[in-house]
Parts: sequence; structure tokens; C-alpha cells
Amino acid sequence: MQDDFATKLLMALSSERIGAYRDRMSEDGNANLFAHYAWNIALSESLYPSLQILEVVLRNSIHQAVCQDFGRTDWYDDGNIINIKDRDAVSKAKKTLAGMNKPIEPGRIVAELNFGFWTALMDRRYERVLWPKLLKPCFPYMPRHLRTRKNVSGRFERIRRLRNRIFHHEPIWYWHDLEKQHQDILEAIAWIEPAARDFVTAIDNFPDVYQNGRTTIKANLERFY
Repeated sequence: MQDDFATKLLMALSSERIGAYRDRMSEDGNANLFAHYAWNIALSESLYPSLQILEVVLRNSIHQAVCQDFGRTDWYDDGNIINIKDRDAVSKAKKTLAGMNKPIEPGRIVAELNFGFWTALMDRRYERVLWPKLLKPCFPYMPRHLRTRKNVSGRFERIRRLRNRIFHHEPIWYWHDLEKQHQDILEAIAWIEPAARDFVTAIDNFPDVYQNGRTTIKANLERFY
């Protein structure tokens, strides 16, 4: 690889960020280093469709179920439902909408609430407020023998950690269970609506990127050698 290209790219990416890749690599050399970095970007991109659809169908499913159960569309304002630890997320969502001069209405607030808010609703502190009565309405296609708050919470907490690493541009390429995590995301979507899972698979290229991505990327980088 041309020294000039490697030097400039290393400086642009920063030694601190790129070091997280070098420390975990079994091969030496800048060619392998940059291939891993680019592969991580491609992997993160390939997981976006499934993560995006999961977030949308999850929040809509929970919102619809809670609205029906409590008889109000602004349930997130009810102090008997939302734990004090999670009220800041609601306030932040309202402030964001107000800052954009958008109506402070249920549909917009639900869309503005972050993924962490929705996964927090699966915590033990909501055991008697939302669960287990809303498990079937929220996850109608989840196998009955798996349908517990603990199982749901564990699944979505793992997905949240993966999502956060991706959205904060952190390395995920070295995770040995990445294929399983991808399948877990698709399965979680199917728990809510199988049609949404099928929709994602039409644009999901994670399997190809995971299996062949680094080799292809490394070959594409050869023009800069």
C-alpha cells in the first residue's frame, strides 16, 4: 500500500480509533487494517434495514397495545404507567418536536422516543404495570413457551447494545455471534409481524457482507496500493 495513502488515512481516522481494530487483528499490515475498518462499516450498513424495521414495528406495537389497555393515546404522560426514570425521554422528545415547530401529538412523540425508551419498558420495574398482560398483544407471533417478560427483555437488550455500537461507529466485526444476532433481530421482528420480517429479507444483504465482504473490500482497496 502506498505509504502516502496509508499515512494520510491513518491520520484522518485517528490512531485511537483505528487502534481498536489493530489490537484484535490476527494479520499485520495496513492493507488488512483498512480492510477490517471498511468491512465494519459495511457490516453496520447491512444491519441497518433489520434494526430500522425492528424499531418501527416495536414502538408501534407497544403503543397500540398500551393505548388499547389503558384507553388513552397519551399514556406516556401517565405517572402511574411510566417510571420516573423514563420520564426524561418523554420530555426530551417533546422538546425536540417543539424545537422543530411540530405538533406535540401522540404519533410524533412515539416516533421521537428513542429505542432505549422502548427497551426500558421491558424492564422488571414494569412487571406489574405492563407485563405479562401485554405480552401477547405486543408480540402476538412469539411462541407461547418463550413469551415471558424476561425473555423479551433479554432479547431486546442485546439488540440495543448491538444497535448502539453500530450507531456510535464502534467495531462489531470481531463479534463471533454476529450471524446469530442478525437472526435474532429477524426473529424478533417476526414475533411482532412476520410480514415485516419478510419485507426486510428482500433488502437484507448481511449474509453476503458477512461471508464475503472483507475479501471483496480488500480487493477493491488494491487500487490504492
